[in-house]
Amino acid sequence: MKKKTKIKSLFAVGLFGLALLGSAPSIGSDFAGVKKAKAVWDITTGDEKTFLDRIDLIRQTAESLKKRGIKPDFVLVIHGPAAKFATKSLAGTKFEKDKLEKLPQTQSTLESMKGDGMKIEICSIAMDRGKIEKDNVQPFAVIEDNVFENTIILENKGYAYMPVH
Repeated sequence: MKKKTKIKSLFAVGLFGLALLGSAPSIGSDFAGVKKAKAVWDITTGDEKTFLDRIDLIRQTAESLKKRGIKPDFVLVIHGPAAKFATKSLAGTKFEKDKLEKLPQTQSTLESMKGDGMKIEICSIAMDRGKIEKDNVQPFAVIEDNVFENTIILENKGYAYMPVH
């Protein structure tokens, strides 16, 4: 191949690449025009490390959205083994033998999330199954009859479904 042909070919490839870059959506364009982000977080994990990690990620997500000028409207539905993280004490519950080393930190995070406007719901069915009495639920959580129903209704209202396992 002649030297001029090689240069022309490289130039054409470069122009094609620039054209592709110019037509690609810019970073962050998914956020354009969005003022509010609605999500229902379906939290079931009973593993303390995983639970704490996931709620911290939810908190970080809310903070990041706020920095972008987007108001997070988050509902955290807690059920299954995750219900133990909304208790005042594990004594007398199905979870009393669980070793939770970071429960105060976990609950402090949940309390601050409520303070930031997030709604935290605990399922009364999970409470019954976990032998958690109503007076043993932390004040940051609202007791709901069946959070599956709440999740369905919230999805019908346009909330994104976010499973957390």
